[in-house]
Amino acid sequence: MKKSFLFLITLLSFTFLNAQVEINPGLKGGLNLASLTNLDYNGLAQTERLKSFHIGATVSFKFADFYTLQPELLFSKQGIDYKPQGSTKRFTTELNYLSIPVNNKFYIGSSGINLQIAAIIDILLSHENVESPQGFDIALAPAIAYDLPSGVSFSIGYKQGLTDLFGRNVNTGNGYEDTDVSNLVLNNVIQFSASYQFDL
Repeated sequence: MKKSFLFLITLLSFTFLNAQVEINPGLKGGLNLASLTNLDYNGLAQTERLKSFHIGATVSFKFADFYTLQPELLFSKQGIDYKPQGSTKRFTTELNYLSIPVNNKFYIGSSGINLQIAAIIDILLSHENVESPQGFDIALAPAIAYDLPSGVSFSIGYKQGLTDLFGRNVNTGNGYEDTDVSNLVLNNVIQFSASYQFDL
């Protein structure tokens, strides 16, 4: 049993060392249509998605024709637009994050079309028109993309935050204040992205 286990470890190590992994740095940016769930300002305001952006760098590790791992480092402006009842002026709740997605890309044959799922850690850099927001967010983001042979790629995705804006579903040592999703204020963003991968 022990010999079989050591043989398996040796075989896997040899396979990984000899694998042809393609590594390509890149740039990525695009449009955010951002919102916050369950934030209606006590029914005293009309809310709309905030039109903003994300921009940053990527590096892709192509392990196989069907699979690429792509960590990213992005600046992402999120939040929500709102207009108080009886007012013609619009206001913005703004949340600026350092976003760290770890993106998994699964290719459909040789078509260039790929399905993506990313686990994301967002670190809050600054904020406006919101008091004492949580300093981080954990999110998931499925997407569909099309890669051109030139290295240019286009994608559309949906980013869903899992951490309440005010930390109520975060255990601070005294338990959770609230875990009812209908009460939580969560980030959600529709993202349209374009990226370019450089050849090394």
